[in-house]
Amino acid sequence: MKQASTQFSFKPTVLPQVMSTCRLARFPMDGKLTESFQESNKKQNKWYFRIQTQAEKQEKVEKDKVTEDVYIQMQNNQEEICEDMKQKDLLGPESVKNYYQTYKKINRIKEQNNLFAIQNSVQTNLIIKSEQLKLLPCKMGLIKQKGESKVLSIENHKYGDKYVEVLSEGLRTLPVVQDFNFNSNRIKENGASLILPLISKQARSIEMVSNIIGKKGLEPVLSVLPSQTCKIQVLNLEDNQLGDILAQELFKALQKNNTVKLLNLSKNQITNISHTFIKQMIETNDSLEELYLHWNLLKGSGGAEVFKALITNKNIKVLDLSYNLLGCGGSNLTPVLKQFFEDNKEMIHLDLSANQFSLADSQSISESLKENHTIYGFHFSGNFGYVDSKGFLMIQNEMRNFNQIHTDYRIRGCETHSKPYSKGPRSEKIMDVCWICDGWQGQKFEWIPNKSGNASEEPIFIHFDFEGYEAIFLGKPDENGIYLTNRMVPTGELDYFYTGSQLQVASLTEPQKVHNEKFRVRTKIADQIIDVLLDETNHQMINKGKPVIQDWDPNYNVKPRTCDPIYIPAKMKKQKRVWSYPISIWAPKYKFDTEELLRKCFERDWNCSKITKFVKKTDEQEQIKEMLWQSYKSIRETYRYYSAINPSGDVFSMSQNPTSEFVNQCQLIDGKQMKLADVDLKFIATCSASQSDWKGNFRNPERYLVRYQMMEFLVRLSEDKYIRNQPGSPSYVQATRMILDQCLPHMSQYDSHKWRMERYFIEQCDDVCKKYKQVIDYVYMHNSQKKVKPGQAPFMCLDELKDVCNKANLFDENFVERDVNLAFCLSMLTQVDELESDRLFQMQWIEFMEALARIADKYSPIGIGKQSEKEWTYEQRFAQPLYYKLEAFMVHLIHTSVDEETKKNWKIPTVSMFDIIEDDDQ
Repeated sequence: MKQASTQFSFKPTVLPQVMSTCRLARFPMDGKLTESFQESNKKQNKWYFRIQTQAEKQEKVEKDKVTEDVYIQMQNNQEEICEDMKQKDLLGPESVKNYYQTYKKINRIKEQNNLFAIQNSVQTNLIIKSEQLKLLPCKMGLIKQKGESKVLSIENHKYGDKYVEVLSEGLRTLPVVQDFNFNSNRIKENGASLILPLISKQARSIEMVSNIIGKKGLEPVLSVLPSQTCKIQVLNLEDNQLGDILAQELFKALQKNNTVKLLNLSKNQITNISHTFIKQMIETNDSLEELYLHWNLLKGSGGAEVFKALITNKNIKVLDLSYNLLGCGGSNLTPVLKQFFEDNKEMIHLDLSANQFSLADSQSISESLKENHTIYGFHFSGNFGYVDSKGFLMIQNEMRNFNQIHTDYRIRGCETHSKPYSKGPRSEKIMDVCWICDGWQGQKFEWIPNKSGNASEEPIFIHFDFEGYEAIFLGKPDENGIYLTNRMVPTGELDYFYTGSQLQVASLTEPQKVHNEKFRVRTKIADQIIDVLLDETNHQMINKGKPVIQDWDPNYNVKPRTCDPIYIPAKMKKQKRVWSYPISIWAPKYKFDTEELLRKCFERDWNCSKITKFVKKTDEQEQIKEMLWQSYKSIRETYRYYSAINPSGDVFSMSQNPTSEFVNQCQLIDGKQMKLADVDLKFIATCSASQSDWKGNFRNPERYLVRYQMMEFLVRLSEDKYIRNQPGSPSYVQATRMILDQCLPHMSQYDSHKWRMERYFIEQCDDVCKKYKQVIDYVYMHNSQKKVKPGQAPFMCLDELKDVCNKANLFDENFVERDVNLAFCLSMLTQVDELESDRLFQMQWIEFMEALARIADKYSPIGIGKQSEKEWTYEQRFAQPLYYKLEAFMVHLIHTSVDEETKKNWKIPTVSMFDIIEDDDQ
């Protein structure tokens, strides 16, 4: 409006003249007036047009000025106006936002690009092409929040050919992408013919798994492969239904290629007629390192030609021929494989799974493979046999079910993928092992004599959980006297233990794991089955570390299919050795009564007793305490014997009858100064004095003396015998000394440790216990459950030991229940606290072994092979050495207390091991 008023405005003085001129024009006048008017009108019109021309010029100037300002502004702010001239990242957090903004402004962007001749951005090309094809816009993997700019991956998106046409538009302006992954996208021949010409020249990796690219799609690749400008290193065309004709064209093109390192033509219906082209490619191509021909139709004759070419090949490291028909076709492939295993030193990873090899072929392959130590990963599942933990092919007489084969575990170069056994505990032998795929780690295991344990001489064995705890002989020691082995082990938790001096133990120099429940497993050593029972094993957590193969070189010095040393036992000849307790079966577990331990027991008993309640003087208390300490060992041993005569259930304690028997044996009752009634009163007084302190505690039963009350009972007896009726009233110190002097001759005969050192802890008994350890383990494991609570470590109670004796038919006039009580009680290790701990009633394995020896000593079976020598009386039987009786007792347990399967592991001897005449040669 402002421009219009400016254009048609006139001066006020001119307007009346113009109006008058208009009026005169309607009325005719004379000639002079007419000429005068015309002349005046010309002047006025001339002035009018001059005004009009000036207004137009002014308007044009203003328009040009506005246009110039807009143009200058557009030049100065071009990035804000022209969207496709902005910096649009394809990677990062803003990439998706930019793509969305482009979609919203697509019409404006098209006009800007047409007006200023701006090239379309990748985002614009994708959206425009989607609109043309009437598809929903999609980022097509070109626009992503994270990843690498040189990688395009749209795996498993099922886009189809139409979206591939959209993608091709985006790729026209994006030459920087080198790695392409189009797996499982329903790309057919038309789509492949659009996209592969755009990428084949610049691509470093092309993956087109599970598509159907056809001849048109393959042609751009075939034209690039022989050229010097080819950059393709990875070509993955798995499951593209290429067939023999297209596959042969590809093999011919690869003969002149020097860049492709990985070729995958699995699942392409390649039959045996293509084997010549495969062989020629292998012979002429010098760059190929990985070849995958999984799930095709190659037969034995074709496979033989392929392996002939591989014998001299120096570059192929990985070969996958699984799920073919190499075991069929009539040609004998195994001799060629034998030569291949012997001569080829480059192959690292080989998969021959599910090829329908016969049992004879599998056995031949197994023997041939033993000589190869460079193939670190070998797969043979789906045939006869499995690969063990050392890489050997172990043959089975039955072909494994194909349904049990996990086809997802395909080999992928030297990459690892976890298996179910990589986590959690193991107890069975692992099959179908591949060090590479399963990511096994190299580990060194050492047994240092007299440091790892007491065993110092051969043989030393190690038992791994992943080997089913089979015994692995460590062979001869090194120059430092150390037994060691380097092994490949699976990742995850690893449990193992050692066998030395015929005893299964955990190494003290390696990490240990204490088991809440007894560790139980069965193993085999030198054709002898052994039931192992341990409180702790060695335990390590093997974490994923360096790969087995890195840059085609091994990271560990463990070679596949390296045999372990073979242990050959000597003929029945006992090894010449200097026996000592540290190498015995008892050394790792048995704990002797030290002075420190006994002192703790004494202090505990003294503090619990009530002696200080009736001995008032402090100096007398100290003197009495010292006297009792000097005699404490005899007092405690005497109590242990008498407490086992008539215990209160599981609680070993002295009732009134055993107490009276003890007093009589010490000759304390004389009928004058002390009578039996006096003893009974002191017994009751001792029991009741502490009853209030331990009321309700079943470990301190009423009317029974327990350990801490034994000393108090003796002091109370001294008061009654030597103070109450004695003239001159001796002090408590004097009375205690007199009663100890009278009782010690009798108490000193009770020494359970003397029996151990003289009869039990000797070489012959050690040999018996080691030889029959399986029997001991079996009986203990099957009789240590009755009173065990959930989650508690197994132990044997008194009733279970009696059941063992009852099952073995031991009870007669010479062996009674009291003998079982004594064997149990005297075999238990000393415990400081018997009032607040149940450990005294819970027999462990090391204690059970001693209890068996005590039972055998009392039961006294006739030595093996000696029954016919004479008529044996019990006294003659009892006089035999303990080791003869213990050996015969073990054989008796085999007959009466183990199952039939365990009996099969034993050849019942007819002659004692101590009566065998030894040969001089090994």
